[in-house]
Amino acid sequence: METNQRSLLNMTPPMRFALFLGVTGISLILGALISFSLVAAMLHIGINDIQKIILDPAYATTAQFANALASIIAFGLPSIAVAFVTQGNWKQNMGFFPVKTFHQVGLVLLLALAGLVLSGALGTLTEKIPIGASFKNWADGLEAQYKKALVSMTQMHSMLDVLYALLAVAIIPAIVEELYFRGALQKIVSDWTGKPIVAILITALFFSAIHFSYYGFLSRMALGILLGFIYEFTKTIWLPILLHFMNNGIAIVTLYVVRNDPARVEKAMDENLPVYWGLIALVTIYLLFVKLQKNSKHAGLEKSF
Repeated sequence: METNQRSLLNMTPPMRFALFLGVTGISLILGALISFSLVAAMLHIGINDIQKIILDPAYATTAQFANALASIIAFGLPSIAVAFVTQGNWKQNMGFFPVKTFHQVGLVLLLALAGLVLSGALGTLTEKIPIGASFKNWADGLEAQYKKALVSMTQMHSMLDVLYALLAVAIIPAIVEELYFRGALQKIVSDWTGKPIVAILITALFFSAIHFSYYGFLSRMALGILLGFIYEFTKTIWLPILLHFMNNGIAIVTLYVVRNDPARVEKAMDENLPVYWGLIALVTIYLLFVKLQKNSKHAGLEKSF
């Protein structure tokens, strides 16, 4: 059997899902172990001191390197493993099809901007949801820890720092996470259930949950749904990667622009939009998806409803 034509094993979707979960568990451990060990060796410190060092803004580039390497291992290995046990060409199983037209690229860029507006509105909506005091304290703690890590990891003093941050925090995570969530998980669930819409929702739910943020849950869930529909309509992983990169990249550039004003940095991370802007964004997103679907030659989604 030639690996460039057929997969090594043609596993059923349930077996692929079991393999996916198993390799994910191993990869998460390996990613943390390898990246932490390299950082410890580079800085000549003990493993127990890694967490403190990573949260120190003076070691921003080191934290970015560790984060990127851990992501490559944690998300890349399961994606590759599943691609090789799925019927067909392993590259195509990962979604490596060419983008059909430049029109698709333009529509995805517009979807990225509309998605940011929707995300801001959903952030406001999340804050309006009544929750218990103990749960709120837990959610606030998670958010504070996330912001501290983000600020320390995105300390940028020059354009070279910006480019490095874009590579480590935007480009690499966009590639490996889309291969993992859309190229692997969404495909598995879609093949298993025969319902692409179910696969999109389940994948988006997992995509949001794995970021461990209550206040960002609805926003990331919406982002995951956008990414899932783009992948289903276009059948190429490159366009979800583009939108994912845009989402991460705009955040990094924004933090760089306001880097010298702590109040503006805090506002940039907390700024939400009125809920009605979310409604406008939803209408815009729907119209853009109608155009994207018409522009795409693949029409598998509507046949599966």
